[in-house]
Amino acid sequence: MATITDVSKDLERLTVFISNLTPYSDDVLSKQIVGNWSIQDIISHIMGWDKNFIKTLDQIINNDEVKLEEHHDVQAFNEGSVIFGRKMKPHDLLKEAITQREQLILKLNMVSESAFIRQFHNSTYTLETFLQEMFIGHDKHHEEQIMKYLQTVK
Repeated sequence: MATITDVSKDLERLTVFISNLTPYSDDVLSKQIVGNWSIQDIISHIMGWDKNFIKTLDQIINNDEVKLEEHHDVQAFNEGSVIFGRKMKPHDLLKEAITQREQLILKLNMVSESAFIRQFHNSTYTLETFLQEMFIGHDKHHEEQIMKYLQTVK
């Protein structure tokens, strides 16, 4: 079982990954690489989930009732996140995505250890398992897609 510190470090890896994208041109960041998504779109998609989950962490911190589950309309949520990100300059989006992930980690570190490991009502998840599956595993999936494309750019 991972601790909040362990999970925070795993989540923080994404900020380093995104920072490593800053040397690339806007053209590289905005070129479609997976379906009709670009690197910019992928990062915006991840940022959307981070922004959304910060609200959930606030609820957990406030001891409000929370149900940890996948969003009821993932497709629409993803499309909204991508549309939001396309309104930003690619490098501004990278900075904002780093800020949002840092905020998520900050909030996570305000959660009690007991809330981190307890099974949530009407959910198969603990906060730890939810973050491992829905965020850390998700980050790795998209990092691999981006790295595969960037290897063809050099």
